[in-house]
Amino acid sequence: MRSISSWPLRYAALALTTQLVLACGGGGGGEPQPPPAADLTPPTTRATPDGGDFSGAVVVTLACDDGQGSGCAATYYTLDGSTPGTGSTQYREPFTLGSTTTVRFYSVDTAGNAEAPKSVTYTLAGAPDVEPPATVANPASGSFSSPRSVALTCDDGAGSGCAATYYTLDGSVPTQASPRYTAPLSIAASVTLRFFSVDRVGNIEAVRQARYVVDTEAPQVAATPRGGTFTTTRVVTLACDDGDGAGCAAIHYTTNDAIPSLESPVYGEPLVLTATTRVRFIAVDWAGNVSEVVSELYTRDAPPEDREAPATVANPAGGIYRSAQSVVLACADHVGGSGCAATYYTLDGSAPTTSSPRYTGAISVSATSTLRFFSVDQAGNAEAAKSEQYTVDTVAPVTTATPAGGSYTEAVTVTLTCSDSGTGCRETRYTLDGSAPETGSPLYTAPFTLSASATLRFASVDQAGNVEQPKQESYSILSMDAVASTQIQAVRDAAEGPVALVINGARITYVKAAVGNAVNDPAGFFLQAEQAGPALFVAVDPDTLSPRPQAGARVRVTVSQKSVVNGQARAASLSSYSVLSLGHSLSDLVQDVSGVDVTEGDPPRYESQYISITGTLGGTGFSNAGLGHVQAPLTTAGVPEGSGAAAYLRLRVVEPLHELLSLTPGCSVTVVSPLWLYRAAGQVRHTLQPSVWTEAQVTASACPAPRVVSAQATDRNSVMVRFSRPLDEASVDRSGSQFTIPGLSVTGALALGHGEVWLSTGNQAPRQPYSVTVARTVRDVRGTPVDAAAASATFSGFQRPAQLRITEIAPNVAMGRDLVELYVVQGGTTLGALLVDGNSVGSPLATLPEVEVSTGDFIVIHLNPDRTTPGTDAPASETLGKSQYSQSVYSSNFDTAWDFQGGSVGLGTGNRTLRILDGLGFTQDAVAATVVGNTFAGYPALLQSIQDLGQWLPSNCGGIPCTYTSYPSAWDVSVDWSQAFHVQTRDTTVQRFGMADTDTREDWGVGPASFGAPNP
Repeated sequence: MRSISSWPLRYAALALTTQLVLACGGGGGGEPQPPPAADLTPPTTRATPDGGDFSGAVVVTLACDDGQGSGCAATYYTLDGSTPGTGSTQYREPFTLGSTTTVRFYSVDTAGNAEAPKSVTYTLAGAPDVEPPATVANPASGSFSSPRSVALTCDDGAGSGCAATYYTLDGSVPTQASPRYTAPLSIAASVTLRFFSVDRVGNIEAVRQARYVVDTEAPQVAATPRGGTFTTTRVVTLACDDGDGAGCAAIHYTTNDAIPSLESPVYGEPLVLTATTRVRFIAVDWAGNVSEVVSELYTRDAPPEDREAPATVANPAGGIYRSAQSVVLACADHVGGSGCAATYYTLDGSAPTTSSPRYTGAISVSATSTLRFFSVDQAGNAEAAKSEQYTVDTVAPVTTATPAGGSYTEAVTVTLTCSDSGTGCRETRYTLDGSAPETGSPLYTAPFTLSASATLRFASVDQAGNVEQPKQESYSILSMDAVASTQIQAVRDAAEGPVALVINGARITYVKAAVGNAVNDPAGFFLQAEQAGPALFVAVDPDTLSPRPQAGARVRVTVSQKSVVNGQARAASLSSYSVLSLGHSLSDLVQDVSGVDVTEGDPPRYESQYISITGTLGGTGFSNAGLGHVQAPLTTAGVPEGSGAAAYLRLRVVEPLHELLSLTPGCSVTVVSPLWLYRAAGQVRHTLQPSVWTEAQVTASACPAPRVVSAQATDRNSVMVRFSRPLDEASVDRSGSQFTIPGLSVTGALALGHGEVWLSTGNQAPRQPYSVTVARTVRDVRGTPVDAAAASATFSGFQRPAQLRITEIAPNVAMGRDLVELYVVQGGTTLGALLVDGNSVGSPLATLPEVEVSTGDFIVIHLNPDRTTPGTDAPASETLGKSQYSQSVYSSNFDTAWDFQGGSVGLGTGNRTLRILDGLGFTQDAVAATVVGNTFAGYPALLQSIQDLGQWLPSNCGGIPCTYTSYPSAWDVSVDWSQAFHVQTRDTTVQRFGMADTDTREDWGVGPASFGAPNP
């Protein structure tokens, strides 16, 4: 038989059973009873208050009424809008709503009749109650000397109201299953009370905590040692112990027989007793419990009669000192004595008395003094005065050499004389090799004779140990080399212009041919007589002299004209020249300067001297260094990479040797040659240039393996592969078999020099990505195979590069958000094109994206774009169209131009050159701009660079490189853009007049901006 699960069915079954029992007489006899009337009417339920708008939480009551029926059995409701059933929440008591809610409900009577569900909506106009209540314990945490009654008060502010508070007293975390707070809690022992409250809508407060220490016991206090007798002094320590109570707060004590209270002195450190004393003391804990008064009596026994005086010692003892002394006087009384009472002293040699200064601490003796002193003990015994003599000598002796240093034509006898006004001279020591004299150096005992040049250094010591700072005298006992060096220096020191100065016996270290600019790099030869220099460049063509100058010759010349060119001292002309002898070695003149900073000094110490220098080539390699020359950064042990001097040391090589030597960054080289230098007008420091005029002057000890630097399609059927170093052309197979390009056939290879190999290929798909890999059988000129870790490069199938021209510049926009406009002279791709500032070629201002632009298009490059302000700069460069990021959305953009975004650096004021390079690395256009009066030292070289490229005219200034002092000057031939820096704006720009391009300053002016449109 199936069970009857629903209440209406169970009720009907019960009623039927009852009727059957009665009908069968099962009622226990009597008259049969009529069956009760059947209840077929469901109850009705009412929600109070009625639904509607409420300003805060509302308490809802559901009331069921079954009239004359069988009576209400249960009411069910939901708050989530779902239809209620017997599985829903059964109503038992009013509930609180804290937010807008639809209450759906119905009731069932005892007969099982169920009313249809009803629905009432309560709209709370105010914010919903999402804040938990706050509960406060009163009193708060603390220490107490008696039990406390603690009340927990809940406050829900403007919320739905507190519903309940729960707590624990054992330190555990309370939950809603913990005891519910109904009345103040009695705290009779130390406990940790933790509690929280819940409001009517169920917001639960974070658990709070209060610690109650109920301490009814007074602390214990004791003295150590206990009372008793003593003979000299007694140190008494007081200690408090409160056990597990609130903790000791303070100890109060008296030593005057008074009863201590909380107003008595607070014990802080041990008590020192020197007489009979009764110490009374109490302790109080943090709960306010006060101990009983404890009393200890300390009795001082009178010592036996003391008739012996104390003894005092001075430390350090008297003597000779070379610095101020801190003298300590230590008094000691004999065993069983009464103890030291006081010490008295004087510093002027007079006899001390008890009226003299009393010793209280170390005495500073800073000058020669006689210290006299004595002590007195407690019994009044006074010792006899003692005396210590302190001689303080802080001044070093003074030594002089006679005769003084200088140039002498014959041996000289030197006398050293020491004088000291203090303790007197003890000894004098000296050296003749220029080293500092020290304890082991020769001791001076009598005059000595110098027959050769020497650097005399000497110093004396006095009796106090004061050491004189070493002095120096240089004695030059002249030889031919020494005389010649003096004569060279005389020329160097002479003013520019006509002179008549002889140099006799100097050696020629190198004969230099004219290379490039006749003013900067003329033919001539170098003169030097001694390794330490000095040296001089003679700017006279060797071919005009007879016999022709040669290295290793000793010569006699008369300099008739002194000049200084680019910071280098020169003999500009000679009135006489003769050769004294030939074939002299130069090895004794070579100085290894690898470990010193050769850039120091003004002029630099090693200018024109015959030097050997070993270092490593750095930077990005060689760059232009004047007509016919290139240079590269050189770092050495003395001028390391990253040092301030590193910018002023360069290896300079004549152009014909540049390719031959195959020197690249990372190569270690040794150069042996006279030291060249260059200093342009306005340049702060000289640039030192160890120079290579012949192959024999340089040795490369090591170079890094060649690496594949890049690959680029130069047309539809060719690719240029670039290497970091020149290659051995014989190692490149002309078949192209050493070069692999997946998806593209390689039909030939040709080594072009400069570390470049031209490949012929099958037809390339435009923009198709390719990768070329080089076999290690390809080697550089030193025989080193290609670096396996850098043997590949990627490139895109050939696209014609666009021809671009710089037309407008806004160099003074706030925050460095400068603009540069380009005009497309001939359409093509912008892939790999670079906007470069000559001051930082290795860090382009902008790398253009891959876009196919048309002839006549404009491009605006946005430097340091604004990445944070919405609606200013676009999130990226436009690559799909000129209005991809329209001006109406991004105010910095121009709808008539391609808006490309550059790097994070703007232009700024000053003297600079700008260049636009295509993807193949060829300069397409350049502009030179200055602020008149600005003398940035590096600018003339930048200007010359774009002049040499044919991108700026004139190509020089009166036949020489343009400088700030040439005619015309670097300012005269450059665009003056100073007016663009009066106000920070993008509305005033430096721009071409129309589309003119004569590569001169006349093309340019300053006016209102016209970005994205032809210039007026």
